[in-house]
Amino acid sequence: MIPKIGKEELSELRKIKSASTNLRLRLGFIAGIIATSCHIILDIAIVGFYESFKLSLFNLSVFILCLCFLFKLENCSERFLIISTLSITEISNLIIGILAIVFYPKCIGIFSQISVLAFIFYNTVLPVSGKTLLFLAAKQTAVWTFYFLVFFDMGNGGIVITIIGPIQLYLFYFFTLYFDYLKDISICKSQMKVKSMHTNIFSIVEAISDYVLVIDKLETIIFANTSAKNLIQNGSAQTYFSKNYYYRKYLSNDSKDIFSEIKNLFACPLNTELNFGIIESNSELYEWSGKLIEWDNQASIILCGRNVTHLVKLEKEYNESQYKSALLRTVSHELRTPVSAVISIAQIIESTEKLSSESKERIEIIKNSCNYQLCLINDLLDYAQILSGTLKISKTFFNINQLLIDCIKIIKIQLQEKDVRLELITNTLPKTIFSDPYRIKQVILNLLSNARKFTIKGMIILEANYDKNIITITCKDTGIGISKEKISSLFIPYGKFECSSQLNPQGVGLGLAISDMLVKELGGEGITVKSELEKGSCFSFSLPTQSLQNTLLVDIPDEDTKIAVPFISIKTILHKNEVLIVDDMYFNVMALSHLLKNEGISCSYALNGEEAIEKIKIKKFSCILMDCEMPILNGWETTKKIRNLYIKGVIASIPPIIACTAHTSEHIKNTCFEAGMDDLIIKPCQTEILITKINQWMFKFRNCDNT
Repeated sequence: MIPKIGKEELSELRKIKSASTNLRLRLGFIAGIIATSCHIILDIAIVGFYESFKLSLFNLSVFILCLCFLFKLENCSERFLIISTLSITEISNLIIGILAIVFYPKCIGIFSQISVLAFIFYNTVLPVSGKTLLFLAAKQTAVWTFYFLVFFDMGNGGIVITIIGPIQLYLFYFFTLYFDYLKDISICKSQMKVKSMHTNIFSIVEAISDYVLVIDKLETIIFANTSAKNLIQNGSAQTYFSKNYYYRKYLSNDSKDIFSEIKNLFACPLNTELNFGIIESNSELYEWSGKLIEWDNQASIILCGRNVTHLVKLEKEYNESQYKSALLRTVSHELRTPVSAVISIAQIIESTEKLSSESKERIEIIKNSCNYQLCLINDLLDYAQILSGTLKISKTFFNINQLLIDCIKIIKIQLQEKDVRLELITNTLPKTIFSDPYRIKQVILNLLSNARKFTIKGMIILEANYDKNIITITCKDTGIGISKEKISSLFIPYGKFECSSQLNPQGVGLGLAISDMLVKELGGEGITVKSELEKGSCFSFSLPTQSLQNTLLVDIPDEDTKIAVPFISIKTILHKNEVLIVDDMYFNVMALSHLLKNEGISCSYALNGEEAIEKIKIKKFSCILMDCEMPILNGWETTKKIRNLYIKGVIASIPPIIACTAHTSEHIKNTCFEAGMDDLIIKPCQTEILITKINQWMFKFRNCDNT
């Protein structure tokens, strides 16, 4: 079956055959010149010039013809080559026929073979289609059938050989051409495939924004893509690499010249790959790497450069962000601890009966200042957790109406004697919705607090609407307002306007930024702002949620429902119990000791884990307040060792261990419970919550100890 080829393959096939045809014609003419020259010389030498005059004249004509054609082949067209090949084939057939019939009839066998080989030599390169194959095979068969029929009386061999002979001759001529044609097509397709791959690879190298260079041992650029050419600007590789500042990234600091390092790669084994570092050119950073390869049978280096200005900037910003987050978490934790102690001591002093009104006022100032500082610390912690992706959103069903009322109550107390009216508007709100009440309350209080700060007189309206599982909270005020050009800057962390600083110099500028992030964490699209100078502002946000129908509220107690807790008589049972406080901060120990003693609870303390373990071995405690981060032995390892003491029988029982930490992340909470701690309190903790937890765990421990 004759294969079909496309236009591109046909064009490539013609080019291949054209080059081969030219070469074959040259070799054929040279062979003709050599053969005729030898023939003339031998005839003259052996037979004599006069005896072989006709034959010598014939050979001389062939010699001159070959010589003329040989010089004519320079810069000839494809069409001329094809015509010449066909002509030479027929001339060869004619010459061979004349030699066989006229001059050497007894040597017909050898001349017929010469004719076949001449046909194969010249004609196998010509076919570019099936029709050409059929034509050439038929032509050659017809020529020699004619010779044998006319001059050698082939018909005397019988009708069978007269028919079968040409048929066989035709078939073998055809198959000879056919298989040579298949070989040419295979070569053509292979070359087309290689050419296509080369084109595709070149297109890719040209299309990429990376800079690709290939240099040889003489430092000559033997290849450069367009990006590299534009970068180097027709200069040499050495000039480009030497004139720019070099940042070493992966190599030692023995050399400051990147091009020296590139040249040193020639001394390495083939396929060695190195990253040379970064160079700065025109305020842009480029990272270069190289590999030793073989290019045109010589060792060369392929260099690949990439503009990493943006990546370096992102890496720097990421590292700074990680550092800031770690710093915020650490500093915030360290700040919460002393504030917790100050609040605890202030509460103890405040509970003292013999306290003047002036002293009570001062204590109140201390408490308010500490609470304000806690708000700032909490903002920093929230911001750090949001940036690090560790912020925990805890969704549950809660009473949205009660949450809004609580927010109004808090802000109403803060308004004090301001001439500002506070109003709450609720429209078609369900009794219970599903979301994170703590975070929603945090956002609402921030918006109300800002409205309070920047509203001298007038009103503040908190409005809530619910429609199709979307709750929308809006906070409007008649305050100073914000200009349109500054609205977009409201949610930039640590950002504060001049006018806001005059009215409210406090704060670090994180409130709105955190609130906007929290809304997005809760599934909203952020906080929207509408404002006009001297007329007021309107902040709103929408959150996806779902309501719980009243028919499903049977198992959910109202938030106002009283939960009965067994009353524990301190005076009757706690005098037998003792709490061990384990904390490396002495003022924390003193603050907790005063709180517990004030409630009639006796206590001891240890300043690290090792000291706590020694005390537990010799004394029985009803509860342990365990700080998590301590020198020598931290709270988690101490808890594990206490449990091992119980397993080994060193201590008779394990008292309940309550973790005390200023960290609020879920990871820290999980670490506490995995270590074997029974409960956890976040510092600073309200006195009521602390005492309640201690009482509950001591009561539980006492009951277990008695059974």
